[in-house]
Amino acid sequence: MMRSLYSGISGLRVHQTRMDVIGANLANVNTVGFKCSRVTFRDVLYQSISNPTTPQEDPPRGGTNPSQIGLGAQIGTIDVLMTRAGPMLTDKPTDIYLDGEGFFMVMDAAGNEYYTRVGDFRFDGFGRLVDGNGNFVMGLMGTRTEIDGEIPEEGATRSELELVILNLAEAAGGMEIWARLSQISIGPDGLITAYDSLSDDEDPVIIIGQIAICKFTNPEAMSQEGSSYWIPTRNTGNEDNNPRIFKPGLGGTGRTIANRLEMSNVELSKEFTDMIVTQRGFQANSRIITVSDEMLQELVNLKR
Repeated sequence: MMRSLYSGISGLRVHQTRMDVIGANLANVNTVGFKCSRVTFRDVLYQSISNPTTPQEDPPRGGTNPSQIGLGAQIGTIDVLMTRAGPMLTDKPTDIYLDGEGFFMVMDAAGNEYYTRVGDFRFDGFGRLVDGNGNFVMGLMGTRTEIDGEIPEEGATRSELELVILNLAEAAGGMEIWARLSQISIGPDGLITAYDSLSDDEDPVIIIGQIAICKFTNPEAMSQEGSSYWIPTRNTGNEDNNPRIFKPGLGGTGRTIANRLEMSNVELSKEFTDMIVTQRGFQANSRIITVSDEMLQELVNLKR
């Protein structure tokens, strides 16, 4: 059988995969916090028709180059582009945009930890800070005036600093006090504060929590789990796959900006251009298969 036939088939496969990735990118063009992916191709094995020869002076003879025939293409990598997208205004005080590197950490009811760039947070009926999926946001609890277990400026490992579910009603002093709090806000350093109009203190503004930011050495190695969640892998570069924990704005992490969410980093112009290039590549490889088939048909018809 003709080598070009199998090269064309491999070309169809890789271009189909690339179109799948482009389709997923475009489907998530308005998904908050989404990070687009790209596909790169690589050539595969080569069949050598002739080997190179060494040039000689006596007797004089010129060297020759190798003659090789390529056997198609394959997927090289499917990379996630972790470039940061801009914020979109939501006017919701508990929506948080992370203006830099890092991830929020959330925990589901089973105790599984996930990392996300999407800060669509809210309070549940018990005063716990949760995300849009109902999973708990992790950080440090307040004791009315100060935070338990302060995060050092140089950051801390997961074993050095145990993050907890942000039960802000408990931090404020119970549901009775929580019910009378107002003007709950999240500052650029991740501090959650509230106004207690019935407080006997001179300053009625109290600190009730601290959102923590987790940073990985190689965030592009994280695995996507759906619902805008990520989990670490063996190549994230941290000890035991655990992140370093920082206050927002420290250690190269971003500040937390309220009333905003991170947009998708999908660029429509690039995706549509890639779509056209991919379509033409697919058509060219389809043509290779068609022509190779016609040539095989001619060979079959030599004997009638």
